[in-house]
Amino acid sequence: MIHQLHEKGGIVDNIFLRIFASLILLLALGGRIGNLAQVYPKAAASEYVAPIIKNVRVGYVEVPCFMQGMRDDAVKSGLAYDYLQRVSYYTNWRYVYVYGDWATILDKLYKGEVDVMAGVSKTPERAGKMLFPDYAMGTENYYIYVHTDHPLAMKGLAGLHGHTVSVNQNTIMSDLLQRWNQAGNYQLNILTYSGNDSRYRDFKANLADATVDTDNAVQEDTNMVPFAWIGQSDYYLAVTKNRPDLVNDLNTALNKIITTNPRFVDKLANTYFSKLAVVANLSGDEMDWINHNPMITIGYVDDYLPLSDRDDKGQVEGIFKDIFQEIVQKLNIQDKLRFSFVPFDSYDEMLRALADGSIYAAFPVNSDVQQAEKLGIFLSSDVITSPMYLIYTGDYANLNLRRIGVKRENSIGDIYVRTHYPHMEMIYYDDIHDMLDAVKRGAVDGCILNQFRREAYLARAGYRDLQSIALTDYISLGFAVRKGNSELLSILNRGITRLPSDFGLTSTYAYTGMMAPMTFRDYLLENLLTVMLAIGIIIAILSSLVAYIFLIHRNKREMQYIAQHDGLTGLLNRHCYNDFLNARQQDYPQDNLVVISMDLNGLKGVNDTMGHEAGDELIMGAAGCMKEALSAYGSVYRTGGDEFVAIIETPQQGLPKIIQSLKERFDNWHGKWNKSMSVSLGTAHNSDSSRKKLHELLALADQEMYKDKAAYYSRLGIDRRRH
Repeated sequence: MIHQLHEKGGIVDNIFLRIFASLILLLALGGRIGNLAQVYPKAAASEYVAPIIKNVRVGYVEVPCFMQGMRDDAVKSGLAYDYLQRVSYYTNWRYVYVYGDWATILDKLYKGEVDVMAGVSKTPERAGKMLFPDYAMGTENYYIYVHTDHPLAMKGLAGLHGHTVSVNQNTIMSDLLQRWNQAGNYQLNILTYSGNDSRYRDFKANLADATVDTDNAVQEDTNMVPFAWIGQSDYYLAVTKNRPDLVNDLNTALNKIITTNPRFVDKLANTYFSKLAVVANLSGDEMDWINHNPMITIGYVDDYLPLSDRDDKGQVEGIFKDIFQEIVQKLNIQDKLRFSFVPFDSYDEMLRALADGSIYAAFPVNSDVQQAEKLGIFLSSDVITSPMYLIYTGDYANLNLRRIGVKRENSIGDIYVRTHYPHMEMIYYDDIHDMLDAVKRGAVDGCILNQFRREAYLARAGYRDLQSIALTDYISLGFAVRKGNSELLSILNRGITRLPSDFGLTSTYAYTGMMAPMTFRDYLLENLLTVMLAIGIIIAILSSLVAYIFLIHRNKREMQYIAQHDGLTGLLNRHCYNDFLNARQQDYPQDNLVVISMDLNGLKGVNDTMGHEAGDELIMGAAGCMKEALSAYGSVYRTGGDEFVAIIETPQQGLPKIIQSLKERFDNWHGKWNKSMSVSLGTAHNSDSSRKKLHELLALADQEMYKDKAAYYSRLGIDRRRH
């Protein structure tokens, strides 16, 4: 019994101990939970911690297209400036700009008086005096340059032996030149200079036969051509030696930039350096080719507006003509080459003629590399890129594409359809109207048009019930030359590079109305109610016919006005300017003819910093001043984004008063966003010298304008060349 009680007591004690332990555990957990309850609400209520902002002193050196704007209140732009801004997004750096020339800023970087400097090449000497990040800003190519009219430009490398070449001392370009000279045993006489100003002054005075500079430093108005490539080097955003913390920030930022936008620097380079002199001037072998081929034949596809066609007189028209005129003018070869243009009824026929040598070049040619290899032709850079549209009727969700319409003799369309719709049955039509009518009545399920033809045809009343949807892949078109003719290909590519970026797009507007002119059917459809009310009444029918004729003429006048005038300023446009020059190219101008070349200063900077609305204000303001001062004497053309040309008539003694009036209007102008404007201008008068052709006067006016622009930069203390 006692034994049993002891056993029961043991059981009771065991249960009690377990209960007691559980209570202690619950109390402990309760305290823990209480602590957690205090922690989490506090964490949830914690405030945003502002990032640490570092003031960073930036060495700022004026270099065109790379770093511009040498005052805190100036408009800043350029590859390096944009690069610095993107870096600051990831580093929280606040910039303080320190201005100076290259040598001064580099010395300040050595001494720690500036923290960072852009565009610094890495050399063993510099590596010991400053810090470099893991990632380069970009790569510079170094060239030996000669003047375009120097005999060396035509001789090639063999003619360089023993000549004098100038270069800046104690620079990487100097090291590269020395190594290149020794490796090739050219026995150059190398002149060294402490800076660009004296070097370029002597080079211009022909004290040196050639000089060395980078591919992104030579501007298009310097009359220089790259003669020989001597090497390349990376350049960096360098950091002063006593700020390793900035290098750590910089490496982290650049890693993020590169991993999220790998082509960032390439895009900047394309924006700022795409039209510099390395790609703008003809080389010696290209000039030699032109001298041996003064007459070239160019083929084009007929009936392919807005790209190419023939007018009623059998003359070529379309943007092909405009592009070709622009290229020869930009390259200044209009007096060195003569051209004949041959129309072809089909794309395939044109390419066969190119392949067998019947023509030198062809346009438009689809940028299909595989087809080009099979045909034995070379493709130029793209001239125009257009979205493609599927044209259909009904609901797109219910569209079942099996049969697709294609215009006959248009292999550009064939190639696109075969590439993107290989299983479709292709039904050919002789005319685009027939093809669109087939889509309307369901004979085919759809067809494909480029953007320009879609806008022209679907605007007509008879096709407004058709639907369209943009396709993913665009079509790119350009020139083609026969395989082996690399010189002509290079010439065309240089000219294409010089075209304004929107040239192909804006040129098409002049031909939109020609593609699908208003027909009587369109008129009836657009005025259906009027026609129905007038049925059976002869007077009403006659009135409708008169109204139709009136609308046709009004439409023609409106299209003619659009074709000849710039939409923003109301001035005559580039298309009208080219027609004027083409009609008078071989004529000697009469006495008292004056050409005025004008160029807005700082437009790109205004667009970049204040927006395109402010830039448009500058353009319209300049155009208004030109209209007021010059319209009474002749015509004013807008020939580019910020470029204008006036062709007027006035006696030589009256010209200064006209120019003074024009400059006063520029000086007194102010707008909502812009407080002032600056316009560089140059003039050429036919009585200034012996009688000259019109294009020679244009060239003289351009030269005077560039001098005025150089003086403008000089007054602002801007070094236009790269240090």
